[in-house]
This record gives sequence, structure tokens and C-alpha cells, in this order.
Amino acid sequence: MRLLAGVLLLATTLTGSNDPTAVVDGWKTSPVYVDPTQRSLVPDKDAAELAERVSGHDPAIRIAVVPAAALNPGDKSTAAHTYVDQLVDRQKADGVYLVVFGGAIAWGSAVGVDTPIADILTRELDKHSRSDPVGLLNGVLDQLDVPKASKGAPGWLWPLLIALVVLAAGLLLWRKRSRKDEGPALYRPSYDVLPDEVDTLDERRATAREDVTRFGEELDAADVRLDGMDTAADVQAAMDAYADAGRVVDGEPDDDTLREVRSTVEYGRWRLACAQAKVAGTPAPARRATCFFDPGHGTSVTDWMYTPPGGRPREVPVCNACRERLSGGAR
Repeated sequence: MRLLAGVLLLATTLTGSNDPTAVVDGWKTSPVYVDPTQRSLVPDKDAAELAERVSGHDPAIRIAVVPAAALNPGDKSTAAHTYVDQLVDRQKADGVYLVVFGGAIAWGSAVGVDTPIADILTRELDKHSRSDPVGLLNGVLDQLDVPKASKGAPGWLWPLLIALVVLAAGLLLWRKRSRKDEGPALYRPSYDVLPDEVDTLDERRATAREDVTRFGEELDAADVRLDGMDTAADVQAAMDAYADAGRVVDGEPDDDTLREVRSTVEYGRWRLACAQAKVAGTPAPARRATCFFDPGHGTSVTDWMYTPPGGRPREVPVCNACRERLSGGAR
């Protein structure tokens, strides 16, 4: 069964050829055919988007935009009906056919499908002028529940994406280089070592084990009263830190874990120093931050007034070596 509908767009007398051969040939490569003389009404970009929208749709949808001259003289509705019938006969396929005859008339035919194409065309004509066939056709497709064509990324987005990729690659390279440069400082013990003594992970693990062992020896040799309530909490905290660090270095810690070991050992030494200060009757040492200039230098021993390039003077925590360097004591 065919449901035919025509909507008169402009009441003028038109003449011309009604041979639909070019349309049927065009449909062999695309479901949307636009006569070369009608590209001002339906530009190539809009035709491509319409084709993308209807491609693969079930039932099939075929669209043609032809000059009004394709209509035979006489009643335009009859001429449009005849022209579309010729298209259907030559195409020999069911589906929805939509034909726009320039700015004169639009005609729809539903062949073998139950689609109220007449009502749909009438409603959409109320919304679009005869000079807007693209809007009319998209409106009809909306009524037919045909999904809209996906839009590609806007042109300005590609340079931004490329810039972000380059930035991310640069950041990754910087982080790798940074980590490589900081490798030897991933575990700096309490005793002096040469940079090449901690170049590899195995060497840093060995250094950490040695540092924990030395901390245990310091605990054994410490002059503190274990039976005194004043020092018991500090001593116990120091011993717990030693035990925690020992359990870790007995395994195969990675660099992140080694950083935690170092922090644990530093904390244990600080609690031991607090206990010793109480026994000696002196103020407990402050728990200080790591050296401002290089955390690999260990815990700071004092604060030093420092003016960064282009910045304002401020106090920063420094280790003993950096204090000597800043004061001119080390060259």
C-alpha cells in the first residue's frame, strides 16, 4: 500500500523534464540525491549529514532534491505524484521516499510501510519556509524518530587536544627525569654515603637495613631509665618504630615503602632523643621538618632566613650541612 502526500509550497506554473533516471542512479551510492542546480538550497555539507542520518535506517529512507522544472505542466500535486511514482517503480524497493521540488512542492510516499507521511509533511511545513528544505527534511526525520547524525569534534578542539597531549607527554618525561635524578636520595641514612652507593633499589634497601640496625644499636646503648614513668612512653615509641622499620626492611620494599621506613626511623630517633632529654633534665628537642633544600639531607637542625630568587625573605628548616654552607662555613 502506498500512502502519498503532497504539500504545495509555491503556486507557480512550472515546466521541465520529469525523467528520474539521475535520481535513481544517485541513490546507488547515497540515500540522499541533490541535483547540482539545487546545492544552494541543500549544500553538500547538509546533504552529507542527512545521508549519515538516514543510512542504514529500517525502513529505508530515500531523499531527493530536484529542480521544480522536473514537474510536468499542469497540476503540481498530480505532477509530483507521478514523478515520485516513477522513482518508486524504478527503485523497486519499499520504504519512505521524500522528494523536494526546488521551492515549489515537497512530496512524500510511504511504500510498504505504515507511516502517516501526509500528516508529518503538513506539520513540518507549518514550521519551515520553502527556502529551508534542510530544516523541513530534518523535521520530518525527527517525526519519524530517526536519530540525529553524530557531530564531529569542533575544529578548535583538535589543536587543544594536541596541545594537551604534548603537555602530558612533557610532564611525564619531566617526572621520569625527576625521579631518576632523585633516585639516590630516595633513602638517605643517618650516616654519610656517597651518591653512587644508593644508585640501585637493592643498594637503597641495603642502606635502609644498615640504618635500621644502627638505630637498634643506638637504642641498646641509650642512657635512659626504662622503669621511669617520665621516659617509658618515649622509649616504648622508639622501640615500636624500630620494630616497624625492621619488619619492612627484612622484606623487599620498593622506593615508596623505603620513604616510609626513613620517616619511621626518624620518628623513633626523635622519641629516643626526647627520653634522653628528660633523663638529662633538658628541654625535649623539637620534632623538625626535613631539610628545605633537599629532603634527602634528612631532618633539619635549625631554621635559617632565606630569600628565594625573586621572592621575599623567610625562615626555612635546614640540615646541618646546609646551615654550614649558607653561613660560609663550607665551600
